[in-house]
Amino acid sequence: MSGSGVVLPRTIVLITDCTDVAFAEMRGAILSNAGAGRAAIEPLVPVWPFSVVNAAFALRLLADAYPPGTVISVIMNSLVARTERIIGRTATKDLLFEGTNTGAFGWLLNDFGCAELYELHDPGFVPFGGKFVHAPAVGRAASGVALRELGTPFDVSAVHPTPLGDGMIVHVDNFGNAKFPYSGLAASPGDRFRVSIGSHSFEAVHWVRMMERAEGEWVLYPGSSWDLWELGQVRSNGLIGLGVGPGETVNLARL
Repeated sequence: MSGSGVVLPRTIVLITDCTDVAFAEMRGAILSNAGAGRAAIEPLVPVWPFSVVNAAFALRLLADAYPPGTVISVIMNSLVARTERIIGRTATKDLLFEGTNTGAFGWLLNDFGCAELYELHDPGFVPFGGKFVHAPAVGRAASGVALRELGTPFDVSAVHPTPLGDGMIVHVDNFGNAKFPYSGLAASPGDRFRVSIGSHSFEAVHWVRMMERAEGEWVLYPGSSWDLWELGQVRSNGLIGLGVGPGETVNLARL
């Protein structure tokens, strides 16, 4: 609500691997359940299909970027067994988060804490939960409905941790550059490494600004997201050309 008493729309971010007409269906369901003027939905945030770690990264990244009060919903699920649908509020920054308990929320809650958490009232299995369960809950939350009215209390200790390991790729951008944690890695500009990712192996040089290097050269450099490292190929396709994505592991050996 603004100082004039006018109710402002709640900003909603959808992180999802449903990038076709399904996104528009979810968007429509949110707007229909929020009511006129109560929800402002941001452009689609696409993630690598079925990748929990990529969804967790996107959520954690956008939690820094968006203002307090934003609702961030993660609609993707690669698990064999159906698990809980949850909605909650962070202790830091007062962000609302919603989605299936897959591990996508572990990174967020580890860094932001949890003020309240609920399991959505379960209608049982439906073919498109993103549209028929998640979107309505997000819309109702945007309309001002208290989270406790949307479900039953859920123990934060039961939230699945993000399956994040050292060297695990959490994101590959549209230039083919990968982001990944690699604890304890000390490198100076000019140091060279043998990089192995699955069946792929190549040499990379550590440099601060990758674009200063020769075209086609692989470069290991300090990234833009916290203390994550990045790996890219100068003015080339990078990992896109190798078909490598989030969840795979970067192994480094100093040359």
